Amino acid sequence: MNQRSIPESLQVARRSLESIPLVKILHDWIWEENVAQWVLHCEISIASSNYELVPDITEWYVLVSPDYPWGLIEFFPSKRNGLTHTFPHQSFNSIGRANCPWRDGNLCLSTHLRILGSYEYDSEPYDVYWRLHWKFERAIQWLHAASHGTLTLLGEPFELPVFPKGSLSTVVFSEGIKSFNLWQQIPNSAGLLDVVPLDKKPDTFFVKSFRSANGHELLVPAWGKVMTEMTNEKATGIWVRLNHVPVLDPWQTPSDWKELRDICKEQHIELDEQLRSTVKGIRDGQRHILLLGFPVPSQVGHSPCQIHWQGLELPVLSHSTKTAKGFRTNELGYWQRDRTELLRGTRNLLWMKSENWHSEHISTRGSFSEMMANKKVLLLGVGAVGSLVAELLVRGNVQRIGLLDSDKLEIGNLSRHTLNLEDLLESKAVNVAKRLNVVSPHAVVEAMECEFPFVSEAQRVYIQQCDLILDCTGSDSVLYHLEKFAWESEKIFISISLGRDGKRLFCFVSQGRSFPSHIFREMINPWLGKEQEEFKDQPLPWSGIGCWHPVFPARADDVWMMASVAVKHIESLIESNSLDNNLAVFEQVFDKNDNFCGVRLV
Repeated sequence: MNQRSIPESLQVARRSLESIPLVKILHDWIWEENVAQWVLHCEISIASSNYELVPDITEWYVLVSPDYPWGLIEFFPSKRNGLTHTFPHQSFNSIGRANCPWRDGNLCLSTHLRILGSYEYDSEPYDVYWRLHWKFERAIQWLHAASHGTLTLLGEPFELPVFPKGSLSTVVFSEGIKSFNLWQQIPNSAGLLDVVPLDKKPDTFFVKSFRSANGHELLVPAWGKVMTEMTNEKATGIWVRLNHVPVLDPWQTPSDWKELRDICKEQHIELDEQLRSTVKGIRDGQRHILLLGFPVPSQVGHSPCQIHWQGLELPVLSHSTKTAKGFRTNELGYWQRDRTELLRGTRNLLWMKSENWHSEHISTRGSFSEMMANKKVLLLGVGAVGSLVAELLVRGNVQRIGLLDSDKLEIGNLSRHTLNLEDLLESKAVNVAKRLNVVSPHAVVEAMECEFPFVSEAQRVYIQQCDLILDCTGSDSVLYHLEKFAWESEKIFISISLGRDGKRLFCFVSQGRSFPSHIFREMINPWLGKEQEEFKDQPLPWSGIGCWHPVFPARADDVWMMASVAVKHIESLIESNSLDNNLAVFEQVFDKNDNFCGVRLV
């Protein structure tokens, strides 16, 4: 540790701790060059109710960013008189680096924990005097809760323990309530699995299928178009099901094979028996993945509702005379070497990063209602408005969309389209579908490079299966054919179009066996007349030099904003079931100084 001049901000923060009687400073601020942070060595005293896990007095090293009061503030247990166990809301508390006086178990003090007095957003202060003081108060509350076993309370969101990453690879899976129920019907407790590396992400593998030990297919996870059609060479792995989360008390994941075996034995699972029944399927001289699956709830104290698969990278198992090294070159000899050398108790576990890519999980930051997301959509016209509406739908977790458009992308389209230079002179429908299928691992977006209604028989079958028909063409001809098309069942028809300069949005909805173009015309014609009158002295712009080619004027920000409004309106219509021949007109609002004020429903 190297001493340097202590900043005034940290001196002020240090003085703020004098008002906390449970805190004792053992050594003032020291600059630690290896971590580029200021370090405060201190002691915290509480009246513990479980001295074995949380002593009354514990030592801590508090690491603070040189940007204080901004930046990180971390609390690490001291290797001397510090916590030695791992608790909920704490990093894996390993012994840490040999030349470092603190362990690795950083406390999570910013989490929205009810036990720490936070129900919504944390109100962490960023005042020089109060921020460190606030963190210490949280640490004291954390220690009290840890000693009483109340770091997690009934009804809080369930959090997995920290599996310290020992592998550079990531494994992803798709598990929800539906697959959880399927697993309850599968008697197998171990087997083989197929994983496939992602394009351009060869260190990320997704689970394509679960099989029995003899290769019989048991369960195929639900993925979208890109994932199911990916042709990368698959690899074989092993899966083993556990009864509970594999942790040592109070919440520490196993770090070596002995600890893992002991945890499995407590769950009445003989891990070696499960492995021995499956490892012969992966003796090929390659590294393989072991997935440990266990049921987890969505909230603490609730019933499990999904399987979490935790990835573990296996060493290269015995597979030849060269690798047997003194053991018999048969399955029994191979296993004996694997068990005594490669999977011996003291060998560290190489945990992988594991992620659940189920649609419910990856859309938690924002998605449409289930009623909206479950619609199968046919979108006619993949121009500026159509491409944006399609992208908003997919990003909102609408998974099944058919795009129909015969046009190629031109350079003038790029000012407001979602495609780019690489897509020039190529099919809008095909390339937007390609783009959207890699937006979500669950997207199934199909392209139809044709004009409506001149479709193939296979396309006609697909169209008839759609629930929601979105017209984004702005074409009178398409509206006419929507009415004349022989629909076999009732559909929701929605026509989306923009007025001049994108200042107005026209959104017409109808439900039935046919699109009522005459009603649509009666409703929209007065608005079109109003637009013609408003813009009669403003000529249309044109594209290029030569034959006069007028284009529809609207900036990208106007188109994108109105496309968002359209999607919000569509969801409202579907949620409220307000689908009877209605035209909604939205327009941008400006004040008397021509300052933008928002969008209103007229």
